[in-house]
Amino acid sequence: MSSEQSVEPGGGALGAPTAGTALLEVIGLSKAFSGAPALRSVDLTIRAGEIHGLLGANGSGKSTLIKILAGFHQPDDGRIIVNGDERPMPLGPRGLRDHGVAFVHQDLGLIPASTVLEHMALDSHGAAPGLRRISWRDERLRVEELLARFQVSIDPDALIEILSPVQRAMVAVVRAVGDQERAIGNARSLLVLDEPTVFLPRDEIDLLFALLRRLKSQGNSVVLVSHDLDEVLAVTDRVTVLRDGSLAGTRDVAGQTRQDIVELILGAPDEHVPHGKPTVRTDLPPLMAAEGLTGDRIQNLSIELRGGEVVGVTGLAGSGFEELPELLFGARTRRAGTILVDGREVTRPTPREMLDRRITLVPSDRKAEGAAQDLTVNENLALPFFGDHSGGWLIRWSALREQAQRICRRFNVVPPSVELTFSNLSGGNQQKALLGKWFQTDPLVMLLNEPTQGVDVGARREIFKLIREAVTDGMSALCATSDYEQLVELADRVLILQDGQVRHELHGAEITKDSLAALIYSEAAA
Repeated sequence: MSSEQSVEPGGGALGAPTAGTALLEVIGLSKAFSGAPALRSVDLTIRAGEIHGLLGANGSGKSTLIKILAGFHQPDDGRIIVNGDERPMPLGPRGLRDHGVAFVHQDLGLIPASTVLEHMALDSHGAAPGLRRISWRDERLRVEELLARFQVSIDPDALIEILSPVQRAMVAVVRAVGDQERAIGNARSLLVLDEPTVFLPRDEIDLLFALLRRLKSQGNSVVLVSHDLDEVLAVTDRVTVLRDGSLAGTRDVAGQTRQDIVELILGAPDEHVPHGKPTVRTDLPPLMAAEGLTGDRIQNLSIELRGGEVVGVTGLAGSGFEELPELLFGARTRRAGTILVDGREVTRPTPREMLDRRITLVPSDRKAEGAAQDLTVNENLALPFFGDHSGGWLIRWSALREQAQRICRRFNVVPPSVELTFSNLSGGNQQKALLGKWFQTDPLVMLLNEPTQGVDVGARREIFKLIREAVTDGMSALCATSDYEQLVELADRVLILQDGQVRHELHGAEITKDSLAALIYSEAAA
């Protein structure tokens, strides 16, 4: 066990641990897949009444550890102790759910056409054997009490599909706590949240974190898996970092800087290499331009994207910056305005038309919109190239497979097997594979919507480098993001939107986190 981590004895029932005692202890946990180690004798201690961050680069072993606790994988070696009681192996398909540990995964597992009340009732009765009549009156009282206890103001009869993203996340959290209470009959829980903020607007994340703090104040514990280090430093008490399947260390967050945590994740100092001055082709027409563009939120917006530059677009949620890439790509309805590619007007912009004109889009939600998760890596990377490698009904899969392998090697996609199901790749490797696919089409313009969302610091560096290299070779990139640090590192100029229109434009050294925040929030307060 690492000298940086102490394991304290647990005691009593799970519902009544003393603050600071060990609620969950993982000792010497190991797991290999086809002989390749995924976890190497990992130790982890979660104390009662703490929010604990679990960090690491893509492929570090975080997902494997969580899946073992959830019962999806069985460990090859190690011990798991819940509040002093060692749980026998294998854990079984429910993992630690019947022992006070609840899980909320990135996709939340909510059905859009169902109500909040129906979800809670399913958790209460869905696992019970035989036919049972649901007392909707009792269920409503239970759900109202649960929501009120954690100060979540949501109507139990509300459909999931009408809730905001952060409201859905809060429902998933409260639902998990309620499920845990049903399983063990008390009001204390250990909640494991796997990347809960990836698809949340940045200005709503604090609402979710307030809920986590209320959970903590009532004696519960939270394990937060996240790649956003600013979020982790803001809400956690301690962090544990995995690197290459091994324990890199556990730290108290107090006194730690962002750079300290980055160095622990990477195993080396994080060296930011500023990009040089852009060589923008002002002597040629813009590679892409829009005049008077109007969509749902975008209003009468004009923009030029020239070869040799990265243009950042940002603002508060609802300002329109999230809509702009899809609107330019023809994936959203254009209500007014003109779009030009290489000086020629696109009269009826559609995704097919834009791809034909060498305009590509990398959407923010890569799981739902960027890839077919149930297809293989090879099949996903082959999608734009079937016409190049087919004759009649015959598809030359060997050529497509070789191309996919070249993409994976060039863009360092790990593991490199193109026959893996795409969903088995980590978030960072999925994003590198998607970028590699579209780079292979030799695009004029790449439209990027939150390109490093849910991606670790190491993969971010690789993605930034790939984009900068392509821009240096003459491509143009539009990067729409709420990640100010990403804009500082990547963008040559940044457009700040409010009410669907450009309010400010920053260039070069003017682009700092402080200047971006000041302009964005000063506009909101005006």
